[in-house]
Amino acid sequence: MLLKRFCKEQKGHVLLQAMLIIPMLYLALFLPFGFSVAQHKRSVLNDVLDMALQKAAVEGGITAPVRQEIIETLRVRGFNPDVVTIEPGGYIQKLRGETISITISVPGSIDSLNGVKAIGGTPPPAGWRITASGSIMSEKIP
Repeated sequence: MLLKRFCKEQKGHVLLQAMLIIPMLYLALFLPFGFSVAQHKRSVLNDVLDMALQKAAVEGGITAPVRQEIIETLRVRGFNPDVVTIEPGGYIQKLRGETISITISVPGSIDSLNGVKAIGGTPPPAGWRITASGSIMSEKIP
């Protein structure tokens, strides 16, 4: 009896609940998913970078086969090889003890992080890139 009376007096109650709960569900479910996708891409890039650094150390730099292996590994893991950027652009031989620096970057997805505005943040600008950088000492003996 009391519940029936309460429901009659609370017109629009379900609509108010939906207006409060739907944005909260978006923040709780979809926004973390967008961050997870970006973090996964960063993690894959870091794994590929570690492999590339080890191979470049032995070769004395990023040779064409090492570069091709980086691109092929990223392609197998779901990245578009046409948008992968690897720096330095060519083979620069470094001898034992010299530092080899490598930077690998891919475009980030803006769509999955647009919801940051809902919590007062600023989404990344269009054209942002996910980047992994590292360096290692060359092991190449002349």
